[in-house]
Amino acid sequence: MAFSDQFLEELRARTGLADVISRHVKLVKKGREHLGLCPFHKEKTPSFTVNEDKGFYHCFGCEAHGSAFDFVMNTEGLTFPEAVEKLAQEAGMEIPRDTPEDRERQQQRQTLFDVTEKAATYFERQLRMPEGKGALDYLKNRGFDDDVIKRFRLGFAPDGRNVLKAALVKDGIEEDLMVAAGLIIKPDDDSRESYDCFRGRVMFPITDQRDRVIAFGGRILGDGEPKYLNSPETPLFHKGRVLYGLKLAS
Repeated sequence: MAFSDQFLEELRARTGLADVISRHVKLVKKGREHLGLCPFHKEKTPSFTVNEDKGFYHCFGCEAHGSAFDFVMNTEGLTFPEAVEKLAQEAGMEIPRDTPEDRERQQQRQTLFDVTEKAATYFERQLRMPEGKGALDYLKNRGFDDDVIKRFRLGFAPDGRNVLKAALVKDGIEEDLMVAAGLIIKPDDDSRESYDCFRGRVMFPITDQRDRVIAFGGRILGDGEPKYLNSPETPLFHKGRVLYGLKLAS
């Protein structure tokens, strides 16, 4: 069963994250967060935090992280649709029936998620290649250790006009999908070839609350302009609605 983003956002807003988690964890309020012993690993000193304002929990001991949906899935052994149905029932919300248009939109979004995930994996891999040494040195010189680089899935976009495009074509991705995902630019003039949006940049994947890659931010290496570049708006990414690093910001 597919759920619209609008429905899921409303359900998140109506669900008290601390209330859901406190069924399994004794929480103590500390400032704007709640703190308790992690239910996912054994510990004596609390390292499990709940941030209701941002809508996620995070454990600094075992790296468990997620939303109310993730918590219910992991503690009660439910699938994502089952967790949504359970929380919707508790919130007194009726689950809307999908229309054919809704299903088509969801299918398009899922296809774009697959494309952005492949791009993120490609950028991660390029960071460890010889051409990515400058980007890796840049990150390490600014205090990013290997653990942070891995957790944030930082990467590198080589300085080539069609490098990412060529890699995704080999993976069977159509050009129109790359354009829709904000990864390549297609000029209005059909006589000109499309080109990669990000070139010669350190890459920062931007994810949603379900840890899916929805867009990218890129920092140029050297003195080029613009210094910082974000993906254009896409069906997945709406600027102003997403905070980079939300899943690791606790």
